[in-house]
Amino acid sequence: MWQTIDSHLADEFVQQYSHSELLESTAWLELQKRFYQVERLGYFFQERLVAVATFIRHPITAGYGYYYSPRGPIFINDRTALAFWPAMLAEIKPWLIKRKALFWRLEPVKQPDNLDFKRLGLRRSADIQPSQSIILNIGLTEAEILQQMHPKTRYNIRLAAKQAVTIEDVGIAGLADFWRLMKTTGQRDSFRLHSRKYYQAIIQSPFSRLLLAKRSGQVLAAGIFAYWGETAAYLHGASDNQQRELMATYLIQWQAIQLGRQDGCQRYDLCGISQTKWPGVTRFKKGFGGSVINYPGTFDWPINIFSYRLYTLARQLRRIFR
Repeated sequence: MWQTIDSHLADEFVQQYSHSELLESTAWLELQKRFYQVERLGYFFQERLVAVATFIRHPITAGYGYYYSPRGPIFINDRTALAFWPAMLAEIKPWLIKRKALFWRLEPVKQPDNLDFKRLGLRRSADIQPSQSIILNIGLTEAEILQQMHPKTRYNIRLAAKQAVTIEDVGIAGLADFWRLMKTTGQRDSFRLHSRKYYQAIIQSPFSRLLLAKRSGQVLAAGIFAYWGETAAYLHGASDNQQRELMATYLIQWQAIQLGRQDGCQRYDLCGISQTKWPGVTRFKKGFGGSVINYPGTFDWPINIFSYRLYTLARQLRRIFR
C-alpha cells in the first residue's frame, strides 16, 4: 500500500537503490515546494518499503491537474518492480482520483525485463528529463579521470588554465551574471529557459553551487551543479558568445568534478545527451568519458482515457495555434 513516508527513510532508500537520484530526494522536494504542491509516498508490502516516489502536482484547469514523478518511482530491484507494478498502479488510483488528477506522469529509472509498460496502460510521452545521460566514475585518482577523457577535452582544460581562466564558487552573488549568460545561450542554441526565480531557487538550495569562469574580470561561462549523496550533477550551464576559444566551459566542468571528489562523491552525472536534439552539447559531454546511461523515458498513466485524450488533443491544438 501507498503511504506518506518519513524524509530520512525515503532519502536512505533512494541513495541505496538508485545512483543517488537528486530528483527523488527530499532536497529536490523542498525546492519544488516553492512552486508546486508536492507529496512523497512510499509503497509498502507486508510493512517492507519496496518503492518510493515524489508526486509534484501540475495544475491544468478547473481544479484538475496531473502528478509528475521525476526519475521515479524507484524500486528495490527489478524483480520487485516486476512483481509490484500492477498492484502499485491499482492502489495509487484512488489517491489520484481524490486529488482530481487526470494522469500520473512518471519516469522509471529502469524497465524490468519481461514487463510491458504498454500492457500496464502506460503511454509514452515526450521526455521531461532526458532519456540518455553520461555518468563519470570520479572515485578514481585525478590522473585516471583525466585519462578517460578524449585527448581534445584534456587539451582544452589545460588550455583554459594556461590562458588565465579562473573558476569562482560564487553562490547567489553570481545570479545576475548567470541569468545574463543563460539568456545569451538560450538565444544562441534555441532552447527555452526557466524563470529567473526558478534558477535563483536552485542556487539558494543547500545542495547546489554556482560556478563562474572568469578572465581579467570578464565572466565567460557559468554553471549550476548539485552535490547530493554520492553523486555530483551538472544541472544548468551557459556561456558568452565572446572569447569561446578560451575553452572556459571545459575548465568549469573540471572544477565541478574536483569539488565533487572533495565532497566524497563517486559519480558525476552530466545530465542529458541527445545526438538528435543537442549534437554539440552531446559531443562536448562525451568528451569527458564515462558511461552512457539509458532510461526508459517518460510515460503517462491515464486515470480516465477519455479525459486524457481530450487533454492531449487540447495540447496539440494549442501548439498549432500558438
